[in-house]
Amino acid sequence: MNFIRIIQETVTWIEKVNPDFEVNLYRSQELSPKSYYHQIPDYLKGNVLNDLISKRSKLLQTARVELIPIPDLGDYGRIMFFEANETVLDGAPEDVSAFFIDIGDAPPWDTWLAIGSQLNAINFHRAGHELNSDLLIAWVPKAQYYYAQQACEVALLDNFAWPANEFISDEFNAVNSLFQKPDNIIQPEERIDFENILKQSKIIMSEIEENSKSYYEKLLSENSKKPFWKRMFKR
Repeated sequence: MNFIRIIQETVTWIEKVNPDFEVNLYRSQELSPKSYYHQIPDYLKGNVLNDLISKRSKLLQTARVELIPIPDLGDYGRIMFFEANETVLDGAPEDVSAFFIDIGDAPPWDTWLAIGSQLNAINFHRAGHELNSDLLIAWVPKAQYYYAQQACEVALLDNFAWPANEFISDEFNAVNSLFQKPDNIIQPEERIDFENILKQSKIIMSEIEENSKSYYEKLLSENSKKPFWKRMFKR
């Protein structure tokens, strides 16, 4: 597992392929696990993450998208930990995060990087600081800092955290700075189109519930516009 490259691909996907949160809430059809994270059985979580990572990597390679350089990653966001299995499904984090967090206390699947067991397998953290095996590690774009922090503050089970980078193995010093709480988290000045976000969230929830290829085809056929991926990489 080349975790540093996975971070590069994730940030590149969000910044160059699916950069507009209000289009699909960073939940692209191409990468959809077709299930909420907390609903995925623990023994399948690693497979789901591997499949998503592989799809994202292949799509970027096929489109010949240049990856954002490692030294520049910190300009675009930070990494956060989500204990999405520990959820009461109260909807509070979802509400205050403008749907960046879903009903199951997980961030958008476009941002998923790894689970705890995968990082433990590559000795990402120093001995004695291993992660919970089903912990979800994900990217938080700079534009979502405020909303991710809001979710942290209202979560009943305290299941969101900005990680502490002092426990990361020296081998991963190149991305060490990404594992810390951002400075100066303030409410964005720009206005968010909450009506459109609510509309998109309802579509995404319906897609997950329907969970069928025929539904996706029907949804696309009803939309006169091409999917964002085809619009961006028209040959």
